[in-house]
Amino acid sequence: MDRDADQTETDSRFPLGPTPSGEKMCSRGYRHHTDQRVSFADFVEYHDIEKDGFEGDAPDEICSYCWSNTRDTIEKDQQGDADDVSEKLGTVGYRLRWKQKGRARDEWYDIVVSPETTMAELDRLVCRFSTLDDFHLRMYGLEDEYLDSSLNVLPDHQYEQAGDRSYTKASEMTVADVAERARLQEGDRLSLVYDFGTPSHYYCIVKEVYEPDELDEVLDDDTVITSTDTAAIVREKRL
Repeated sequence: MDRDADQTETDSRFPLGPTPSGEKMCSRGYRHHTDQRVSFADFVEYHDIEKDGFEGDAPDEICSYCWSNTRDTIEKDQQGDADDVSEKLGTVGYRLRWKQKGRARDEWYDIVVSPETTMAELDRLVCRFSTLDDFHLRMYGLEDEYLDSSLNVLPDHQYEQAGDRSYTKASEMTVADVAERARLQEGDRLSLVYDFGTPSHYYCIVKEVYEPDELDEVLDDDTVITSTDTAAIVREKRL
């Protein structure tokens, strides 16, 4: 594989030829002696591969044999992680990657939240990038619930306007409350629906779980894009 002298570090880790770098799990390819091994998480993020639960056929970037082996390995790792996280629910933070359905590959925002972050704080940061207005109701839920939300969380001012006490005021529910209710762990989702008449769908994927000391380090970083007292937008992709 020929390489230009001025090739970037990212390109050297992810060459654009038919056999991207990384540890091979089969003999269906080769590794150039200058290639560097990268984690599967880095590989997936670089290629923007979205495979919910790693189900279905292999994406174009990975052979089916490697995909099957990777799925088996990740499922075992996730089960172990799930057991660890379950013991710490209510004390850990999360990196939530928010996207709009239909624009998932074009635009996303990583919001890091603390256990004490209220859904009202999270809503302020979501509105910061989505430019959602208050002309229509918006509601948060678990997984792909959207209009069928089991949380029924509305922003405070919309809760007061709705006059329906079956909903929950955003300032009265924390991330810890949601995490304990949903057994929230890496790979899980939350949902947001905007405009109940002609709904737009937003969702987030839990990309990372933070121990308290790791969380403080992330939130105190000078590179955060914008923040509240307990949460921050830390990364973004916009076209």
